Amino acid sequence: MDNLPATARIEQQFGAHLWSVFFAVPTGRATQDAILSPAEHEDCFNYLADLSQQIPFSIKATAAPAYRRVLLQRQIQGDPFSTQGRLMGGRAPVPINDGQGFVFISHTGDICPSGFLPLPTGNVRSFSLTTTYQNHPLFRSLRDPEQLKGKCGVCEFRTICGGSRARAYASTGDPLAADPSCAYIPAAAEGI
Repeated sequence: MDNLPATARIEQQFGAHLWSVFFAVPTGRATQDAILSPAEHEDCFNYLADLSQQIPFSIKATAAPAYRRVLLQRQIQGDPFSTQGRLMGGRAPVPINDGQGFVFISHTGDICPSGFLPLPTGNVRSFSLTTTYQNHPLFRSLRDPEQLKGKCGVCEFRTICGGSRARAYASTGDPLAADPSCAYIPAAAEGI
């Protein structure tokens, strides 16, 4: 977090067109120690949203679907700089998340919802990638916001954010559980 301002200056100095800020997921070599707290995630999202209004390049938050929520909240709250196109940096107008608009094929051919959600649903040597993506129960559940659990399941932003399914799986073993890195508490989640 402390290096973000200096990194942004370097991006601007070299004429970057896109800054992809990657948020660690506790899988592979990344441990829980490398993960920002929910409050730190929220602070970082707001810093990036503020910064996006001051720089000539777009910011893409990778593995951070809640950034979309923060941007939409700012638009709803009347942020004068918050237009949908500018906020999303010209990116896809629909959310892309683990298994939703994204599929990962491992070096051995395993089909997974993402590289950070290592739940093989088949192998391209034996199964059709298209059929697996479209019809496998895991992919279908990941694309259905009504299947989300905990506060993600009742969040009014679940269709634009959906939470990190990879972080939910890494923390709970359930890819449909609430995203543990999200600080936002929906009104409908009181007591959950």
